[in-house]
Amino acid sequence: MIYVNQQVYNEPASTCTRNQTLTGTTYFLWSMTHKLSGERKAFIPYRIPPNTGYNDPYYDLFGVTLSTTATESLTGNTTPTECVVNLICGEWYLKIYEQLSSTNLNPSLAYNVVNETIVTVNCYEQNEPISYTNVDDVFIIYNPDNE
Repeated sequence: MIYVNQQVYNEPASTCTRNQTLTGTTYFLWSMTHKLSGERKAFIPYRIPPNTGYNDPYYDLFGVTLSTTATESLTGNTTPTECVVNLICGEWYLKIYEQLSSTNLNPSLAYNVVNETIVTVNCYEQNEPISYTNVDDVFIIYNPDNE
């Protein structure tokens, strides 16, 4: 499962290169479907190159900014912060495909599925921190003495 936050830059991790069969420059198409609304999104996030010298890491890091207001940038991202996707909060089904194209957003034209999981998009749109005044709020739902 992948957890990401709304309105900020995220670096989700996924095991893509360990499962890929294509050689050469490979791009990973993320195809997501929201569990409740059925909304679909497809994008190619920037894959952050690993900084290991001799072995590939067990997972890949991707750079993506989730926003509800910014202009989307779904393909052609050359830096981690360039990929911007407008996703609503909640749980999404995710399929990651390998492909040779850096612009294809159609999963049926991609090659293989290299990972499947659930993504939880958390919303943090609170402007002010919660403050407590040490006063209890009492709500009387039913009082038989007032009949």
